[in-house]
Amino acid sequence: MMLSCSAVVVALLLSQVRGFLGPSEDDNVPEDWVLLHVVQGHIGAGNYSYLRLNHDGRIILHMQSLKGDADLYVSDKTLRPSFDTYKLQSVTCGQDVVVVPGDFARPVVPCQRVSVLDETTL
Repeated sequence: MMLSCSAVVVALLLSQVRGFLGPSEDDNVPEDWVLLHVVQGHIGAGNYSYLRLNHDGRIILHMQSLKGDADLYVSDKTLRPSFDTYKLQSVTCGQDVVVVPGDFARPVVPCQRVSVLDETTL
């Protein structure tokens, strides 16, 4: 889907908890989670935005599309994951969540495709 320029907000949190953040639990973030990173920017139509994560432990990437429908692809093998070269993905409409296990090789590289979104990652 071709979309106009997009704003990207990425917030990464490291979770030492075993629970999974569900869509209805957004406001109940456990106190022992740590905010790792926030990124804001624009993504043009048909383009990707990449982020490299070297943090240890379990990471939850949580993205909410505000306009359009961004998809989230994650890899520990390639620095440029896409819709055909990824290890983990979330391609739902609206809210996307990817749980990166603690034993996933580092660096972890998530990427997003075109959209205006608000991303909170745990």
